[in-house]
Amino acid sequence: MSRPLPVLAVASVLCAWLPAAASAQSPTTPPKDSIQADAAFIRHQAADNMLEVQLGQLAEHHAMNPIVQKFGEKMAIDHQKLQDQWTGLAEKHGMRFKPALASAQQAKISRLEKIDRSTFDRDYVITMIKGHTRDAADLKAAVDSARSEPVRKMAAYALPIVQEHLQNARAAGKEIGLDSSAVARSKVAEND
Repeated sequence: MSRPLPVLAVASVLCAWLPAAASAQSPTTPPKDSIQADAAFIRHQAADNMLEVQLGQLAEHHAMNPIVQKFGEKMAIDHQKLQDQWTGLAEKHGMRFKPALASAQQAKISRLEKIDRSTFDRDYVITMIKGHTRDAADLKAAVDSARSEPVRKMAAYALPIVQEHLQNARAAGKEIGLDSSAVARSKVAEND
């Protein structure tokens, strides 16, 4: 008879522990290493890359300086690859979504589509410098603090690409006579 008592004690401890463990991992809170925990960041990255693709294609056709045109072409190619990788990562882990631009991103495209070609190169390059500065900071933060390992790895992969784009944007800016103080003073891309 002494044997059933410890079994009953273990069973009662387990019964008390199981509901607490189940409530600690509620269905609305994704597991710590699930990419669902980083879903907003993934969607942002996919949309941001979609924006870069469209702006790069616009630069290919609207820029007057051949270096800015080539830079736009590189942006379109590289960011399409990154967009495909972000959406592929999401799909691989069961997160399905269709990348879409936010209204501010669409407004940025519309603004650049409508400006005079004589100022397009300057505004496009400023937009790229400011955007890639912000994107590099976001990716660096994700490398250190994303909740899921696959997202941290993807951010670590994308970070040097975005940093290279930032260097290329600054070089294109120098080519068209744009210095860092002009970029800092510019209101272009402030609201993005």
